[in-house]
Amino acid sequence: MSLDKKEKMANKRKRDDQEEDPEMTRDKQIRKSPSLSLSSVVKQVMMANFQQDMAVAIEPLMRKVVREEVQRVLLSLGFVDRKLEMQTISPEKPSYHLSFKYQPHIPIFSGSKIEDTEGSPLQILLIPTGPSSSSGSSSLPSQIKIEFVVLPGDFPSNDDWTSDEFEKAIVKEREGRKPLLIGPVNNITMRNGYVMTGDLQFTDNSSWIRSRHFRIGVRVVKGSCQGGLIKEAITEKFIVKDHRGELYKKHYPPALTDNVWRMKKIAKEGVFHKKLSEYNINNVQDFLKLWNVYPGQLRQILGSGMTDNMWKITINHAQTCDLGSKVYFYCKQNVVIFLNSICQVVRIKIGDVQCTFEDLNRNTMDFVQQMILEAYKDWANLMEADEMISETVVQGGSGSLQYHDLNSQEFGTDDYQVEDLDEVNSSGSFFSEMP
Repeated sequence: MSLDKKEKMANKRKRDDQEEDPEMTRDKQIRKSPSLSLSSVVKQVMMANFQQDMAVAIEPLMRKVVREEVQRVLLSLGFVDRKLEMQTISPEKPSYHLSFKYQPHIPIFSGSKIEDTEGSPLQILLIPTGPSSSSGSSSLPSQIKIEFVVLPGDFPSNDDWTSDEFEKAIVKEREGRKPLLIGPVNNITMRNGYVMTGDLQFTDNSSWIRSRHFRIGVRVVKGSCQGGLIKEAITEKFIVKDHRGELYKKHYPPALTDNVWRMKKIAKEGVFHKKLSEYNINNVQDFLKLWNVYPGQLRQILGSGMTDNMWKITINHAQTCDLGSKVYFYCKQNVVIFLNSICQVVRIKIGDVQCTFEDLNRNTMDFVQQMILEAYKDWANLMEADEMISETVVQGGSGSLQYHDLNSQEFGTDDYQVEDLDEVNSSGSFFSEMP
């Protein structure tokens, strides 16, 4: 083959390579490129989320900087009239600002009324801004109209917003849903700088918006105030949970009549709840009475699934319960013991003599302890002490004692423990008499 012919064939192959299908070339490059690892994908996603969050955070600042810079340039070029110049250089400052007296109490559930941290409906104040704040309430507008709105949790909380930005940030309900905030929301009359709202409620949770948090905002209804500007107010951000979560929430503190699953580490219809229900331990009072008299039996009912740490958390939570002022008494021979609502001894009377545990000898102490166990078993038939005695005992009057329970080693509860829990339950002689 001649040299010229070989050279022509080489040039032809070169041109074919250059004219190769770009899609095929891309496929080859993809096959040649190494596959992405899981860690690199996660890093890329995290970086994308970080960039998005950063953009959201700095967007208001950038808008403000750009707006001011554009106005400055237009001003220097003579494209802005003197009136706008004055607005740019010296914007009108609010004469007053609205304020929430207390923040909303959390958690907040949809369908439940919103209260502040003091347990009252939300309270709004009108406060003078700047030097005029020292002039007192006499300078406040006598009457204005206000309204509540919902804002996203990422709305800036540094008071550095304009009324237009406040307006644009208002969150509306999802399509086909009720208004997001219901109750006395609009045209609420504020007199002399103060108003307490009615029952406000959210109709939806906050999980569907980007920040997953809401804020409540309040502003003056346009045209209701003649005079200076009034700055809007916003609450701290919070999560609104679905109302179904309220059905399972714990109480702080729990009440004596609360179901046992209102206590920490005991889930509604969970294993511990079912075990306690089998032995007719239905509320916090039942739980605490058994813990004071037969702590070992209560621990046995809950079983090994409740760890020592869980047990400690549950007991500590239960003990925050308000015991109330009721006092019951149980008599035997010439001895009267007075018990609070969870079967703790608060007073002992032998004949006409008020006694403390330190005054009792061993035999009498054992006798009193046996009375406590009998009183526990016969709780439904105990009589309540009269009001005067109850107040004297609870308030620490003459002859009253500190609360005593049977969880102390000095009372030797092992001598009076029920031997067989299953046998007792089946016979109904122990748990069936619990209130």
